[in-house]
Amino acid sequence: MNKNLFEQCIEDCLSCYRECSACITHCISLGGKHVASEHLNLMMECAEVCRTSVELMLKQSQFSLEMCELCAKVCDACAESCSSIDPDDSMMVECANKCRQCAESCREMIGQHQSESGRKSSGSMGATAQAQ
Repeated sequence: MNKNLFEQCIEDCLSCYRECSACITHCISLGGKHVASEHLNLMMECAEVCRTSVELMLKQSQFSLEMCELCAKVCDACAESCSSIDPDDSMMVECANKCRQCAESCREMIGQHQSESGRKSSGSMGATAQAQ
């Protein structure tokens, strides 16, 4: 796996985790639509899935790619929620941006892994065919 994509994904997940965590506090302080249960729960879920993704990537878990796939989905939903709650609030905008970046980074890493797995599979098939 491309080490740079892997490290970037960890960095982006950590950044998203920090931003969502800070934004939760921000939303609680503002009240009103910012503390709508669906929105607040989504930000908490996003922070947790980002943190868990980092842990699994650092441990080189066999489940890290699946977790990153889920992370991308949750980050997309959180970005949409933050953008719709208050598009004029700079902290909400930054949270949405960090979520989008994290989702993109997770997808790039997954795509890279799938591409490398495909090359390994076709390479080993070619060696088997040549041996016969």
